[in-house]
Amino acid sequence: MLLHKNILFTLLTLSYLLGGTPLEYTVGVSGGYDNNMMRFSSEEIQNAASDLKLMGGASTFDSFVFRLNLSGKKIFWDSGKREFSIHGNFSWADYKQSPNKQYGAGGIDAIYKWGSYQNIKYSIRHLDSYYLRHYINRDIGNDALSPCAFTDQNQKITLSQKVGRRQWINFGVGYLQRYYDKPFIEFDLDIIYLSGKFNKKIKQFGIVSFQFDRGRAISQSHYLPERPSSFNRSYETMEWYLPIKLQKRIPFFKEIGISMRQETRVYEAEDPNDPLHAGRNHIDSKVDVWVKKKLNDALNITLSGRYRTRETESAFNWVTDLKSFNQLQFWCKIEWDMIYDRY
Repeated sequence: MLLHKNILFTLLTLSYLLGGTPLEYTVGVSGGYDNNMMRFSSEEIQNAASDLKLMGGASTFDSFVFRLNLSGKKIFWDSGKREFSIHGNFSWADYKQSPNKQYGAGGIDAIYKWGSYQNIKYSIRHLDSYYLRHYINRDIGNDALSPCAFTDQNQKITLSQKVGRRQWINFGVGYLQRYYDKPFIEFDLDIIYLSGKFNKKIKQFGIVSFQFDRGRAISQSHYLPERPSSFNRSYETMEWYLPIKLQKRIPFFKEIGISMRQETRVYEAEDPNDPLHAGRNHIDSKVDVWVKKKLNDALNITLSGRYRTRETESAFNWVTDLKSFNQLQFWCKIEWDMIYDRY
């Protein structure tokens, strides 16, 4: 939470100190529904009926979700086609049926732009103590359950370049630190990844994009003797993402969209004493649909839904059953766009 407060404080302070341009900001409120908030497999849902400890204090498998969003943009330097701007965002989510699943997230983008679709951007994102569920702490025994949560800090540099009329590409390199709260620190990962994206604006239609990411997650737990495990949790990951946004000639709505995303993850573990990871891979697929309606110059409403499925492959059937799941989410988001320009 400290980093989130620093992000907001920095953005507001700079806005006052460097006047001359307005501060644009957006306040958003979302209500949603998640039918499998802890990503239980079908087998785990059946087992939880006889072992309530798996629920981690949650009253149901599904939950209503409340989310608050605040984002802002400030242009600090503008000279013709060239400008430098800072974008900040903060969000807070609360799962009403789970006493553990509340988290905050925030980030800052620093963007230098020198033309249409031509810019370089440095981004930092922070996800604070995101609770997954209760897992067995095998350092203590085979029965003791402990809450499992992780914190992400993600840094990325992205270069955007125009490659034709209404076409542009993005290239990025990123470094994600995913560190777990005790007692699950043996799952800590440093993830280095590359990203490429092609975007095309189609006249009288909208925008179609295709993105491909490739990365490697590096586990240090099998190198450092002070860690509680000697197992290697490193993996290779590949992901593609295809969003389609219809923005022209739409009756009633401002935008209609659909996106498909698929990640393939292959674990490097070969230790037969680690059957949970050895020889394991999975395909994680997400399909999103949304519609956006502009109610007036400052007010927008977005309705969205997501279907997610993870199919796991392993030499052990119990691992396949344990790590495969389905998830369905629905969201309603209302956003107010505002400008502060009292200088």
